[in-house]
Amino acid sequence: MNCRLCLKKTTFAFREVVMRKHLVSYFLCPDCGALQTEAPYWLDEAYNSAIIDADTGLVARNIFFSEMLSCVLFHIFGAKGKFLDLAGGYGMMTRLMRDRGFDYYWSDPYCENILAKGFGIEDSGCEKFDAVSAFEVLEHTVHPKDFVRESLSRADTFVFTTEIFREPVPDPRDWFYYAFEGGQHIIFFQNRTLSKIADDLSLHYFSNGVLHIFSKKSIAKSVVLLSRTRLRGLYLFWISKRMRSRIMKDHHDLVSRVSC
Repeated sequence: MNCRLCLKKTTFAFREVVMRKHLVSYFLCPDCGALQTEAPYWLDEAYNSAIIDADTGLVARNIFFSEMLSCVLFHIFGAKGKFLDLAGGYGMMTRLMRDRGFDYYWSDPYCENILAKGFGIEDSGCEKFDAVSAFEVLEHTVHPKDFVRESLSRADTFVFTTEIFREPVPDPRDWFYYAFEGGQHIIFFQNRTLSKIADDLSLHYFSNGVLHIFSKKSIAKSVVLLSRTRLRGLYLFWISKRMRSRIMKDHHDLVSRVSC
């Protein structure tokens, strides 16, 4: 099988049962380091529900990611800018970022916007943003490079998360991120894999091991690294004194729309 990312020949890694019924082969690309499933014929079934029931870390994860994201975006853009969360799920990240004061909007063709109603991409009034984000999305994509390219057609900076691994390939019994029960995680990345995507697309690449950034512009590595440390809390406090939450403003805006 050829790698869906770099098109080079892959090597067989292991087989595992996915969604308790499909015996699926996984392959490692020696060239770019991507680990991926065979052609994912089960995806329609896997996405009967956009978010799997077993994702108990959804809320805690979004809070943590929003803290790191706030540090990075404020460092780059200050209190200004307009941002878009791609594949935004129920709208939790958009709501969290608006609560902190960022002008954030939601987009997801496969999931209902529950928590950020009134702040979808159609409400933003623009097609280009200062930055776009996508949290826990890249591992769901059949063609990750195409997704990155499309994301960067909307902004010059793309902030995302995906769990990265180091070779040797993690044992199927030891790495939760395979998420065999859900069937939605179909490709996995190493640091060198993400670096290759950036090189192929002529982008700068920054990472703190959890939060990753592809950008057409240079960004201070120090703030990306700081966002994962305990100093993040001090920086967030400093930011909170320079930004105004949109909670009440959004409330009044939504009420006025209903009244019209």
